Amino acid sequence: MKAKTASNAILYGEAGQDLVEMVALSDSGDNTKFNSAAARWSDASGKTPDVKPNGLATGGVVSIADSGSNDVVDITALTCYLAGVETEVSASTDESITRGDSSYLLLTLAASGYTSCVAGDIGKTVTGGVTGDTGELIAYNNTTREWLIDPTEEADTFDDDDEALTIVADGTGAGDLSAVGAEATHKICSIQVTSAGAISVVEGDEGTSFTTTRGVPGGAPYVLATSIEIAQVRYTSTTSAAVDADEIKQVVNTHCERYDYPNWDVKYSRVTDGVAGYAGVTFLSALPDIHTGDIPKAVYAEYYTPSLAEVELSSDFVPPENSYSVNSEQVYGATVGTESSSLGAGSFKSRLSNGVNDTILLMKDDIRWFVFYPDRLVTTKYISCQGKVGVKRGFPAGNSMTADVTIAASEVGDDQYS
Repeated sequence: MKAKTASNAILYGEAGQDLVEMVALSDSGDNTKFNSAAARWSDASGKTPDVKPNGLATGGVVSIADSGSNDVVDITALTCYLAGVETEVSASTDESITRGDSSYLLLTLAASGYTSCVAGDIGKTVTGGVTGDTGELIAYNNTTREWLIDPTEEADTFDDDDEALTIVADGTGAGDLSAVGAEATHKICSIQVTSAGAISVVEGDEGTSFTTTRGVPGGAPYVLATSIEIAQVRYTSTTSAAVDADEIKQVVNTHCERYDYPNWDVKYSRVTDGVAGYAGVTFLSALPDIHTGDIPKAVYAEYYTPSLAEVELSSDFVPPENSYSVNSEQVYGATVGTESSSLGAGSFKSRLSNGVNDTILLMKDDIRWFVFYPDRLVTTKYISCQGKVGVKRGFPAGNSMTADVTIAASEVGDDQYS
């Protein structure tokens, strides 16, 4: 078999960059990896990506109202990022935080024979099969089989602990009570900043205890898709009173979304099993899916894509790759070995036209992309790498001017073959 050479190869280098202004990244589906529409991001000098997830940046402290009035809080001025734009929001005093409705009842149903509610059941009338008690369905939790009811009359107490419940007007949910109706005392209100940069208080649904599940009785409400949450106020009583400090919650990533938490790594390209993906960011932990539709907060980025040009008169390309070695130590009766690895720099040679302002020299001491095709006619198989460019020039009197180029990469070159 005749060995193939790289005589028909071609090498491209990052000769320029094209700006992509602030744009939303796409969640890959795991709330961790967010991708752009570009296969590569540049990291050249002055072209570093600017990543701005939605979230609080400074201020926004929620505290007991100085006025001492009931059911209100004060909020300091804040800055946040919304759709990649730094947004200033004025302070708010005596921001109203509505308590739960003391007339609401929480009904708990038995597991046996239970039929789950659907969104279309909200607002319909629930009827007790024995007592004839009725009330409007406000919210439900099919996992815990809890229904939040606004009784039609004060006498509608649903006090038969095993009567059958149905939802009129072709409602879907149904089942038997496993306890008498209980007064709903707990409520969570979410303090949010809207996409317009305004404070908004979104009310959760009442329950008899708190739950970490959003959008159900006793849980916090969902954050609107384009809003951010900066705090929660959690009531355990429907009786009007001054808000207590213990009722205000601002734990980051639980009750408060910061733009800089969790942290992230920039992925200047993604390659999986030889298949090129899209550049973006990977968060160190998954973003909570607390926004309407069970989605995480929006993530935005402004970046540059590399513009590639042929590195003319180049040869002897070597991609950045790992090398391995074994260190051994003699002990009594045996030898102990340990393995170590190191990442070697990529390299290639280039003939120069004048040795002063050749294209490759303009990349010197900067981080640039290189893409190498072993066969310029086979565009589906190539190696790409990104690293700081080092150049050692030679000016022989009787031969071509040359440059020995090194690529100091932080990762091995990517083999792409799809």
